[in-house]
Amino acid sequence: MQTKVPTIRLALLVGLGMAAGTSAIAQEASGRGFLFGSPSATLTLRAGYSGATAGSDIFDFVTSELTLNRRDFSSFNAGGDLAFMVTRRLDLVLSFDSDGMEKQSEFREWEDDSGNPIEQRTAFSRQTYMASAKYYLRPNGRSLGRFAWVPSRYTPWVSAGLGRTAYSFSQNGDFIDFEKGNSVFYDSFKSDKWATTAQVSAGLDWSLNHRFALTTQARYLIGKAELEYDYSGFEPIDLSGLGMTAGLTIRF
Repeated sequence: MQTKVPTIRLALLVGLGMAAGTSAIAQEASGRGFLFGSPSATLTLRAGYSGATAGSDIFDFVTSELTLNRRDFSSFNAGGDLAFMVTRRLDLVLSFDSDGMEKQSEFREWEDDSGNPIEQRTAFSRQTYMASAKYYLRPNGRSLGRFAWVPSRYTPWVSAGLGRTAYSFSQNGDFIDFEKGNSVFYDSFKSDKWATTAQVSAGLDWSLNHRFALTTQARYLIGKAELEYDYSGFEPIDLSGLGMTAGLTIRF
């Protein structure tokens, strides 16, 4: 009988371990898991739509002369946020966003001497680096005892920040020289520069479990930059626009 005691104890231990493991998995799957202490940082990877206001005179010129519309300068966006907890409701966020478009066009009212369209390609891109303060409108989690931390299911937040945006605006193809008898010529034009920009945003974190959350965000970028090189006669280019993104947040 004595030889059976260790076997019985081992079976009980294995059974308890399996039960505990099953309970932990069930908690994580249902979003009721916990961390040992509140998270000190989060990483969010996101993608979506980046709108361009396209409100300056360079956009007025190309949309009136070429077969382009202002909405053509909006594009796919990819970005990420690295956030560090300052207080229970306030984070410091370092962000990166990138978007860009390229579109074929032609002059609306002009053709070459052979009756063919006068074609070119136009490209516009923005890469933004931002430091922001992010404020949770309700607690993003609660502590259980001294160590355990459970995330809230839904947490709305707002954010504002300053940063730098690098833009590029370029065109290549056939153009018309209106000062030399409307002759058609091939050329490439480009301007790229950095500018100080600001942003305001609002979003919602939806916890999947203690470690992961889905994050949606609406962000408005504010800023202008000087045009240089081939576009030096134009006013500063408008970099502003409203973007919508969604992604996955990982808590650490």
